Amino acid sequence: MMSNDELYFIAALAACLFILGLVLSFLARSSLTEESLEQKLERALPGVQCAQCGYPGCSAYAKALAAGEVTCNKCIPGGPDTVKELADILGIGVPMDESEDLIFAPRKTAYIHQSLCTGCHRCARHCPVDAIAGEVKQPHHILTEECIACGDCLKQCPEECIELITMDLKLKNFNWNIQSIRITGGSK
Repeated sequence: MMSNDELYFIAALAACLFILGLVLSFLARSSLTEESLEQKLERALPGVQCAQCGYPGCSAYAKALAAGEVTCNKCIPGGPDTVKELADILGIGVPMDESEDLIFAPRKTAYIHQSLCTGCHRCARHCPVDAIAGEVKQPHHILTEECIACGDCLKQCPEECIELITMDLKLKNFNWNIQSIRITGGSK
């Protein structure tokens, strides 16, 4: 049979463990439901870390957005849908002129001059969206549908055979996302 001291010890230990369980349960529940503004913004960004926004990556851009240091229309790969989502998270409106620029601006893409390319494959290794195809020691080419025109390949090319070009607007490469165009009523 156990002594009274042993029973008190077991009861006190059980009570401490019960209280610890309640505290941990409360902390886990509160940390899951409270997502910071910065985390929401980062989750809305495409995550390709291209630095076209002027920041070294999506996390840094989200931090600047949360601090109110920059506008929400800097993410070029995300396009108008990302701008709208960021504006919704921030609780601000997107001025029509800013969203028009994103929708109707000609697309850019990287272009590799085949005659100068030695096939070193450095550009393909650094492309965040795998938009460069080619075999080692053979000229490479750009998959224009995938290219986000981030410029990482230009920085890596030792032959300087890559440049960013503006694509002609055609049916194939036009941004057909009609939901991103805001229609406003006119005055009579």
